[in-house]
Amino acid sequence: MKTCILIIFMLYITHSILAQEKDTTSHYQQLEEKYQRLKDSTSRLSPFIPAVSSVLINYKQVELNFFASMISANNYRDDDGHLGDLNARQTYLYRTIQATYGVSKHARFNAGIDVNIVMGRIDQDRTSSMFKVFDSGVEGNSRFARAITSIAARIRWRPLRRNYNFTIQSSVIFPTGIDREKQYVLGYNQIFLMSQFLYNQPLSERLFLFSQLGLQYGFERENVPAAFYSPLSLYLSYLIPRKTIPFILFNYIPMFSKNNSWSYSRYTMQVGGGVQYQITRRLLINGYYANDIKGKNYPDFNTYSLSLRYVLH
Repeated sequence: MKTCILIIFMLYITHSILAQEKDTTSHYQQLEEKYQRLKDSTSRLSPFIPAVSSVLINYKQVELNFFASMISANNYRDDDGHLGDLNARQTYLYRTIQATYGVSKHARFNAGIDVNIVMGRIDQDRTSSMFKVFDSGVEGNSRFARAITSIAARIRWRPLRRNYNFTIQSSVIFPTGIDREKQYVLGYNQIFLMSQFLYNQPLSERLFLFSQLGLQYGFERENVPAAFYSPLSLYLSYLIPRKTIPFILFNYIPMFSKNNSWSYSRYTMQVGGGVQYQITRRLLINGYYANDIKGKNYPDFNTYSLSLRYVLH
C-alpha cells in the first residue's frame, strides 16, 4: 500500500514539474514572438525628418547637420488596425551626423556622408519612462542596445537648371555589421538605396507647402527579406519675419516586404507640428512632435525630433 502511495506521489510530482516546464516554455515562446514582432516593426527604418535640408549649398561651402529623433510606444496596431496593449515599452533614439560639400560651381551638385547612430530599449514595464533609453541597465526580460548602425554616401542635386524649388537627394546606406544580439533590438543589417524628391511650393509671401516623397529599398540578405518603403510627407509652414517658421506635418509611410512575393504588410500615418528658428545666418534649429494616428502591424509611436544646421562659408 505504501509503495502504491509513493508511486502515485512520484507521478504527481513528475506531472507537476513537466507542466511547469511546459508553461515556462510557452511563456518564453510568447516573449520571443513579442520581441520578434517588435524587431520586425522597426526593421532599421530611417526616421523621416522634416528638417531634411533641401537647399543646394554653393561651391566649396560645407553644411553640417545633426538630426535626433526619439520614438516611443507601449501600444501596437494589429493587422486590422486595432490598437492594443503592447505589454512593453519600445523606445529608440536615432541620431544622424551629416556633412555636405558643394562640388559644383553652379550650385547644382552637393556630395556628402552620413553617420547613423541608434540607441534602443525594449522595457518589460510598459509604464516605464521613455528616457530609460539612456539607461543601459536591464533586468528580467528588458533589452538594451546601442551602435553606429550604418554609414551613407549621399548626393543632393537640382535636376532643373532654372527651378530652385525642386531637389533630389539620394543615398546608399551601408550597415556597419552589428552583432546578432544587438540586431535583436536595433533591427537587421541591410543595405538600402534611398532617394528623396523634395519640392517647396510658395503659396503666398509667407505661406509655403513643402512636400517630400521617399523611395527606400532594402536588399535581401540571409534571413532578411527585401523591403520597400515609400513615405509621403507634407509640411505646411508659415514665415514669421524674419527668423521663425511654425509648421504642421503629415506623414504616410507604406511598407512592403518580399517573402515568396511582395506584400503591402504595414503602414502608419502621422500628424504633428513644430517650429524652425534661424538663430544666425549660418545656424538654424528645428524641432517637432508627431504621433501615429492610424496604421496596421506598427507601434503607436510618439515622436520627438530636434535638428541643427550650420553652414561654413
